[in-house]
Amino acid sequence: MRYIRCGTLIDCTGRPAAQDQILAIEGDTIAAIRVGAGWEPAAGADLIDLSHLTVMPGLIDCHEHLCLDMGDEAAQCTESDAWLTIMATVNARKILESGITTMRDVGEKNFIDVQMKRAIDAGVIPGPRLLISGQPIIRTGGHGHFLGRETDGVADMRKAVREQLKQGVDWIKVMVSGGNSTLGSSPDGQEFSSEEIRACIDEAHRAGRKVVAHLHGGPGLKVAVEAGVDTVEHGAYLTEADLALMARHGTWLVSTVGVGRAVADDPGAPAFYREKAQRALSRRTGMLEQARRHGVKVAVGNDTHHCRTDVEVAMLIQAGFKPMAALQAATLRGAELCDIADRVGTLEAGKLADLIAVDGDPLTDPPALARVRLVMKNGEVCVRQ
Repeated sequence: MRYIRCGTLIDCTGRPAAQDQILAIEGDTIAAIRVGAGWEPAAGADLIDLSHLTVMPGLIDCHEHLCLDMGDEAAQCTESDAWLTIMATVNARKILESGITTMRDVGEKNFIDVQMKRAIDAGVIPGPRLLISGQPIIRTGGHGHFLGRETDGVADMRKAVREQLKQGVDWIKVMVSGGNSTLGSSPDGQEFSSEEIRACIDEAHRAGRKVVAHLHGGPGLKVAVEAGVDTVEHGAYLTEADLALMARHGTWLVSTVGVGRAVADDPGAPAFYREKAQRALSRRTGMLEQARRHGVKVAVGNDTHHCRTDVEVAMLIQAGFKPMAALQAATLRGAELCDIADRVGTLEAGKLADLIAVDGDPLTDPPALARVRLVMKNGEVCVRQ
């Protein structure tokens, strides 16, 4: 048995933070949680003293790309698969070290994510627990055409979904709208026909897989939501009517504000990308405020702005989310979106020992999420400083 003494424990169930708590960990599982007052470890007990830190669940990033960094994505995708795999390996370590213990990878070139998941699961390389989507399904010449599986027509759409399923993906990713990082692409334009969008969602759901839609806004939103799409990514141009529709259908929104802000301020990014990111920024806070008012389910993702969950949580608070709700968007809600809330997302007896320790109180000081001092995944300490 291993014990962790917590200065402050935020379990992310919604209960208030608790002082001086003891976590008992057996193997990869939290066996018990108890008050620390009056408790003394037996001689020789395996004790990790975090009494000066705040302990909380490992973070969950619901939108990432291991192979890509912020900037010129088309240029990066001209690199060899070997180089992209090296970059993915480097990023996987950094992301884990930042406190993200679970990550949803929403698209990589040539199924590199399939092998990354295999390597992490086998313990060959360090990284977060991965849920993968294989190649994004993209209209020929559409947003991200340099990254994914170009697709045209209903029959080809069904074939593209089946190709992803053959590789054992957890999710299907489809580019419903255009995007900021592709030259000539309109973020609120509908990329696929309505029939193609419906065919994608139908094919995935019949195989028991959920669908993640790249979707900043525009007419594709109504088509995708009414067809049963499971998550909408980015959403800068969503209208209040769009958000009300999502709330009625229980469709998730994954907010990715940080990458847009970072690109807008990055002189090294392509000029067209900076300009589109700047336009989208002016709408982000208002969109999130409306999402909150309508009760849309919200999780967060860093996209290519790796490791900056603190920025996403701070943006939710700025949009009026209560601090605990904002923190849950990066923990419990992410686990719910990924259908793994029975295992991770909160610190409770019987769940996996995925946790982090940060210097400060993230409920009053979101930048504390960037001051990670310990990371534990599956009961094993991955980072300690």
